[in-house]
Amino acid sequence: MGVINETDEQLLQNAFKEYPALKTEFEQLQQEYAIWSSEPAIQQLDSEADFALIEDKLKSRKLRKRNGLALSMLLVAASITAFVIFIYPLFTNHPDKIKSGQDVAINNTTLQLQLSNGEIVDLSAPQDSITVNGGTQLKNRNNSLTYSTKDKTNTTEQVNKLWVPPGMDYHITLSDGTLIFLNSATSLRFPFHFTGNTREVFVDGEAYLQVAKDQNRPFILHTPNGAVQVLGTSFNVNTYDPGLIKVSLVEGAVSFATANKQTILKPGQAITYLENKGTMLTALNENDLLWIKGRYKLDNTSMSEITKVLPRWYGVKVVIDNPATARKKFTGTILKAEPIQEFLDAIKLTTGAESYYKDGVLHIR
Repeated sequence: MGVINETDEQLLQNAFKEYPALKTEFEQLQQEYAIWSSEPAIQQLDSEADFALIEDKLKSRKLRKRNGLALSMLLVAASITAFVIFIYPLFTNHPDKIKSGQDVAINNTTLQLQLSNGEIVDLSAPQDSITVNGGTQLKNRNNSLTYSTKDKTNTTEQVNKLWVPPGMDYHITLSDGTLIFLNSATSLRFPFHFTGNTREVFVDGEAYLQVAKDQNRPFILHTPNGAVQVLGTSFNVNTYDPGLIKVSLVEGAVSFATANKQTILKPGQAITYLENKGTMLTALNENDLLWIKGRYKLDNTSMSEITKVLPRWYGVKVVIDNPATARKKFTGTILKAEPIQEFLDAIKLTTGAESYYKDGVLHIR
């Protein structure tokens, strides 16, 4: 199925509102496409296309409910193993060796790694070999960090902090083979070498993890609002909003535990823990994974919510001048690879909201 640009998508959505029959025809075409794309021959695609088909399969779950979960998860079943996650309540104490911190300033615009000894390594330019303390060799290429450590006998974990600034995304492969994709304005605290009986890291922001399987050493992801224990799988975690953690699962089994309640999730579900309000179980929203592809989907989203995303994705402070404008809704997609002006033009076209800059601050009115 072809891809249209964001402006055309807005025009299409407006046409659906004005002509309901057109939307019905379009949905029928989507159903036919979903059935066609499920054919084995069509599924023999490269890894770039696989992610798009995960998206299609999640959508086809809604269109073909009678086929159940098995068909909707067909494409990802071979690549994601079964797992159990234990999410501890908000008041869980984090171990001293992995803790939150603001050593790297939140407004820092440089991709950088802060070593356990306080040294800062600038990762803004690609480098094939960077030698840091203890003889660890870093390789910073293709928007990715890999490393090798000579000394693996040290029993004390020395925690480093990786900072991904607004407007960027990055990924890192840990010593155990775990792959972590980091969204904009996100920090990751991790050791170069895991010791003891667990593998523990700390994420503040948003990350998608493909955890290497190790039955003898659980992988524990700490966040400002709790912890996620993983045996080995892939999942998305979002901690951008204070007092909130959201975990989105594609396949597996999840146990979410609070002081007086335990919830078991099924594949294709997401769970949200909100401070002082408890948990909420919802269907997995495929839009929550699109940031990995440099896209942020907005579905009837208020301008006030949009202004939380723009600073992370473009590194610009945003102010809404008019309270009435803050309540306006927008449906569309933010593309990180495109200039912010493209998105602002789409907002003006669909909502009438205009924008201007003053003293380096983006104003929307």
